[in-house]
Amino acid sequence: MLQKLKLSDIANVVGGRLIGQDAVVMDVSTDSREVLEQKLFVALVGERFNGHQFTDLVMQQGATAVLVSEPVTATPRIEVEDTAQAYALIGRMVRRLFTGPVVAITGSNGKTSVKDWLARVLSEHGQVLKTQSNLNNQIGVPKTLLNLSAADQYAVIEAGTSFPGEIEKLGQTIEADVVVLTNASGSHLLGFGSIQGIAIEKGMLFETAKPNATVVLNADDASYDYWLGRVGEREVRSFSFTDPSATLYAKTVQETVSGSNTTLVYRDETYRLTLDRPGKHHIANAMAVALAMTALGFALIDVVAQLKHPEQVPGRMELLTSKNEAVVINDCYNASPKSVEAAIDVLALYANQTKWMVLGALGELGDQETAIHLGLGEYAAQSGIEHLITIGPIAAHAGEGFMQTKTSEQQVHPCQTKDEALAILAALNSEHVILVKGSRSARMEDIVNALKN
Repeated sequence: MLQKLKLSDIANVVGGRLIGQDAVVMDVSTDSREVLEQKLFVALVGERFNGHQFTDLVMQQGATAVLVSEPVTATPRIEVEDTAQAYALIGRMVRRLFTGPVVAITGSNGKTSVKDWLARVLSEHGQVLKTQSNLNNQIGVPKTLLNLSAADQYAVIEAGTSFPGEIEKLGQTIEADVVVLTNASGSHLLGFGSIQGIAIEKGMLFETAKPNATVVLNADDASYDYWLGRVGEREVRSFSFTDPSATLYAKTVQETVSGSNTTLVYRDETYRLTLDRPGKHHIANAMAVALAMTALGFALIDVVAQLKHPEQVPGRMELLTSKNEAVVINDCYNASPKSVEAAIDVLALYANQTKWMVLGALGELGDQETAIHLGLGEYAAQSGIEHLITIGPIAAHAGEGFMQTKTSEQQVHPCQTKDEALAILAALNSEHVILVKGSRSARMEDIVNALKN
């Protein structure tokens, strides 16, 4: 943590009441299994746990104090109404002690890739704190900010959402200097009802940013004009494949299975962007990273030279080889309609191999579930994918869309189980390329693991 904090100061910030003697804490923890000496233990409450059960134990283990919302006997303690809200306020308290720039990133697709890529490029210029793993929620964001140290020069924080209003809470904790919003697409439709609902939610990240923050937006997103109407006086830097008036415009794009070459236009100057991984989505992510870097004061010509290698996130367009030497594209980490289309676009680049797509169900699509899967099947057929394997009744709708659009040479293989799919895939060799895709709930990594082991 950046500096020691007095319990009385914490109590004042979180609107709580300090019971017992004032003291100084070196850190804050929510985990009773950690080393707790000189720490404040925050007793969080969830569906399957209640930290209040451990307050006596953590004091015996050396904790300085506890922060609680239920009656306990341990002292010193800070009493509040909501420990999760208090935890977020402590995270913001530490964030406000940080003098370096904080970049916040959200979006339906690409936010983790952009976060990791930006953090890696920034690390060439100074020490960077970034969100680890999937700690992008109400608990993860404060936890990350509490890890800020005096040696850190930049912070890159990812903000995710699973219910309306979560991004606003995260944004109020982060108070970003730079916000990157990659896109708003059909993920989490079940919780937000529509793309507009998702766009409103994502936009709260810049609406809660500092009044003088810089906002990086995707000008090709359907919600771009809505976001422009919500940024206030904040500076906007946009990127686009279609609009020459965008701050950063991809004038030409050339793609192969080995990567891409793009001519970028920025302030009337042209720059050559070369990436060693295929996919238009990588170019979009590169432009988002580049604009975030310019917002932090770096020259674009220097940034472009650092962007050749897109950051590899495990399970996201990860190239592997099967036991029989087939190319396997592991894109199992998660799935939204746009990310499936992006993966299909990459698969379509493999002109010299037979193209297979193995699709599990996409989750959280609400009443648009059938229509979206149908559309993805149509997209795969139109993109020239020769074989589509679907697993389960929901993904089977993609097979129906594929059947409606396919040529006589293209085939659908509807499967009920992964074992059925693996029986089909077992014979594929170096003449084939296999894309494996699905939401986390579909556990499509089972297919990948079986193919490579």
